[in-house]
Amino acid sequence: MRVHGLSALIRVGAFLSGALLASAGMVRGGGRMVVMIDTVEVTARPIMAEEDVDVYGGTTTTVGRRQVEDLGARDLPSALRLLPGVTISRYNLVGSYGGGEGGSVYIRGQGAGRPGSEIKVYVDGAPREVGVWSHPVMDIVPIDYASSIDVYKGPQPYVYGGTFGTVDVSTMKRVRAGYETSVDLTFGEYDTFGGVLRHGGKVGALDYYVGGAYRRSDGHRVHADGRVGSQFVRLGLDASSGIHVGYVLQHTDNWSRDPGRIDGPTPERDRFATETLSHNLRLDRKGAGLDGYALVYYEDGRIRWEKDHLAGPGTPAGNSDTDWKNYGFRGSADVARGDLGVTVGLEVEDEGGEFRNTTTFGTVPFRYEGRFTTFAPALAARYRIGLRGAVVVPSLGMRYYTHSRFASEAAPHAGLMLESGGWRIFAAYSRGVSYPGVYAVGVATSTIDTLEAEVLDHAEAGVKAALGEGVDVQVSVFRDRADNLMEFTPAGLVNTREYDVTGLEAGAAVAPRRDLSLYGAITLLHPKHEKTPRAPGFSGSAGANYKPVSRLKLTLDIEYVTEQYAFNARSGAGAIAGIEELPAYFVLNAGVAFDVSGYVPIPCRLSLSVENLADETYAFQPGYPMPGRTVFVTARLGSG
Repeated sequence: MRVHGLSALIRVGAFLSGALLASAGMVRGGGRMVVMIDTVEVTARPIMAEEDVDVYGGTTTTVGRRQVEDLGARDLPSALRLLPGVTISRYNLVGSYGGGEGGSVYIRGQGAGRPGSEIKVYVDGAPREVGVWSHPVMDIVPIDYASSIDVYKGPQPYVYGGTFGTVDVSTMKRVRAGYETSVDLTFGEYDTFGGVLRHGGKVGALDYYVGGAYRRSDGHRVHADGRVGSQFVRLGLDASSGIHVGYVLQHTDNWSRDPGRIDGPTPERDRFATETLSHNLRLDRKGAGLDGYALVYYEDGRIRWEKDHLAGPGTPAGNSDTDWKNYGFRGSADVARGDLGVTVGLEVEDEGGEFRNTTTFGTVPFRYEGRFTTFAPALAARYRIGLRGAVVVPSLGMRYYTHSRFASEAAPHAGLMLESGGWRIFAAYSRGVSYPGVYAVGVATSTIDTLEAEVLDHAEAGVKAALGEGVDVQVSVFRDRADNLMEFTPAGLVNTREYDVTGLEAGAAVAPRRDLSLYGAITLLHPKHEKTPRAPGFSGSAGANYKPVSRLKLTLDIEYVTEQYAFNARSGAGAIAGIEELPAYFVLNAGVAFDVSGYVPIPCRLSLSVENLADETYAFQPGYPMPGRTVFVTARLGSG
């Protein structure tokens, strides 16, 4: 599984915060879209997200490559931190410790459950999660090769099964004849260094992309150091008009350490390491009346977690090790015949592996293994009805789940869309289904036969409008309700927890001039239960890009999040009673990028980014303060 030779060869280059400006052509993908990058210099659309509503009434926010770089993002949480309805957790500069509060993404309060997560993360339509624990780990989803990142708000079963919300990372692909190569080098405080090497090309019907990334930091606190590395290979073929076959290989090798609470002792061990090797073979078809994709994937992964205490205070030190293998099939076809559109999909997922605790003395007090398989076909239909100056599109569909261990479930959805001019008014209902993972074999031995899938009912209505040239607005209200979420109780892991949140989300993007772009968004959440994790009453973000001259770009972004509760949603009522509240936080970041290509023999951009410009004291996790004002310098050499 290890590829040390390749890793050593391409650990050059790195942290993206330069100004790669791209235009994107899109085809229907295994997520919402697969975005295919060719480098073109443009000015508008800065630190902002593109809001969209699909024909079935599902809402999506997309972050492009350029926004990722303008944000100076080093990982998935930092790339998504400004999106409406999205909050994050982390406590190290480099590396995500564990699969929970040490690095995670939450969508409208969803995603705080561990083990298992209501939120799934994909790369090019293939799921990336720990097959035993059924939740994502941020370090195994690098964004160094991302062309765009789509965030699906709420369950959208006609696109993705087994989740209440989704993040899908689309990777880079060359679509025009020619070649591009770039090397990024970043230096920052706390002995932070990173590099990324990318090279892509297209010759005739063949295309390819390769890359390698490495990043490390000593951290802003003792025992807060980390290192992440990855390699990426894409091979593609235009088989015929509208048909593309591609293969993606990705390897990751990472570790980070836990600095511990600021008011407690520094851990001695507490080191979390991951390694994965994933394969994705995919066919995309785009043509008149028929869009679709089919993919098969395979992932081999492992966690090596060195702990001061294996299972809580008073237990011996040792290792908690996980080995998993995931594989499956995902496919979808969308057929349009006149005013009628039909979407047919199928997901077959097989996940599992082994977990074991081993003390430093070599004894194994606890271990288990297992595999679960899910078979989930989907069918949806919509009909276009023309009215005077408007179009109405009603829709209806369902995904049905058959599971190898738990009872079958149905996930219906329905929507209504009205389009007129630059306005789109929508209302939709959908159900999300999330099954317990293989972890239930080990942590719920006494209750596994009573467990059921977690089910969420989601309703949303809103409007998306283009209010003249350069002004886009989207506003929606929503409610998410579930009453059988899993939590730990004295009897074991059972379906007892309730979740009920209503909310409002609004965002606007304005480009008053060619050299200036502005973006702002707010989310209001009102949970029925006071101590609902990761559901702040208010979160707001704003960003701006200004290009006073052709070679200079200035960026600014701001985020404010009110008080929230930060804890594992499966903790149980007894543990929740004593949970502390995470204070509100305010973060201001700024950047300056200058193109010096005219002064040196090769294309080159230099950029300076400052995180926490106001030097505020804040944290994403109680007791884990983030650094004060922190400066990074990045040089990008080459194009692409």
